[in-house]
Amino acid sequence: MRTALTIALLAATLCARSQDWGQRWIAHPAAEPTEQVWFRHTFLVDELPASARVTVASGGLYALFVNGYNVTTDVLEPLPAAAPGRVTVTEYEVARFLRSDTNVVAVWYSPLSPTRKQLSLSLYAPGRRGSCLAFAADGTWMCRTAGAVTTPGGAETMADGDFREDWNRPEASLLDWTHAAEQRGMPPSRMVWQGHLRRAMRVAVTDTYSYFDDHGSDLVYRFSRPSCGWVRVTLRGMSRGDTLRVGGLTYICSGRTDEQACRRFTTELSASVLISGPPSFSRDNIMNVEAIGIEPYVRTGYAY
Repeated sequence: MRTALTIALLAATLCARSQDWGQRWIAHPAAEPTEQVWFRHTFLVDELPASARVTVASGGLYALFVNGYNVTTDVLEPLPAAAPGRVTVTEYEVARFLRSDTNVVAVWYSPLSPTRKQLSLSLYAPGRRGSCLAFAADGTWMCRTAGAVTTPGGAETMADGDFREDWNRPEASLLDWTHAAEQRGMPPSRMVWQGHLRRAMRVAVTDTYSYFDDHGSDLVYRFSRPSCGWVRVTLRGMSRGDTLRVGGLTYICSGRTDEQACRRFTTELSASVLISGPPSFSRDNIMNVEAIGIEPYVRTGYAY
């Protein structure tokens, strides 16, 4: 009996590594392999459920939103997806973000490697009186490139002029969005299920700069201690289309007041950062420079 149980468990493990367990995949139909993508789906809720579970599978990194609220909370989610070609599955409880009206579930996706398995998502919410709300990501979902690129070398390019503040909320205009493409006949991937007790990444500390060296359009800001994470630069007086380099981040300005240049899905070790801009760029354009340190920790609660 014990031998039979062992064989069954082994077979289940091998099966989990070799197939996607019926996951349905969507992708942006025309995005380049390194482009970050926004996905969203609008749905109605007549009766607020006691529980609503969203299950996300992805071969990249992502942030999950419901009605504009960041459900993911951790940064660089999901942490175990660091191996190319591996798909990580995570479940989130989202009932408290729903409302009795129009709702939007949205995902900001960043690739780790070239793949058409960008996103698989399902929502299941049993009603209080026997009804049920359930759907999966398909060709009815809308998508749009996010104006950002994740390069294989661990850098990012972001165009602030392409950003939309309300992209993940019900009131967003979808005039420049397109339908997602369903991906059929894809080869299987190794699946990794994340439990409620798991390793994750969070913001640990925010450190302002100690001093800086001014070389005209090139400025070097130095921090009190090195940290691995992001450098966030608040800018003012930039012109639309001005291009800055903030360490490994290439940032294209929109010209709006107090825009912020900061990575989203990549990190770098920073004890100092070189900020370079066009000839007209100077110290007067910089309102603040911060080092945002990120650290691993063990999540012991549900993914809310």
